Amino acid sequence: MNFYDIYGDIGYHFIEVHHTTPASAMKPGYVFDVDRDLVPLCPNCHAMVHRRNPPYSVNEMKNILWEKTAKR
Repeated sequence: MNFYDIYGDIGYHFIEVHHTTPASAMKPGYVFDVDRDLVPLCPNCHAMVHRRNPPYSVNEMKNILWEKTAKR
C-alpha cells in the first residue's frame, strides 16, 4: 500500500520503524546501531511482529507471509 495514494501529502514517505532489539533491552552502555537495530515495516507488519513476546523476527514474519501467500 502506498500511503500517499490513500492519505495524500500526510502519507508521503510514511513508514514505521521496528526496533529489532527491544528498547527495554537496551541497558546502559548499549551501543545503538541504526543498521542493526532498526527495520522499516508497514504498520500492519509492525503490529503483527508484536503479537507475541518476544516479538517475531523480521525473517519469521517474512516466512509467515510467504506461507500465507503461497497457499492462495
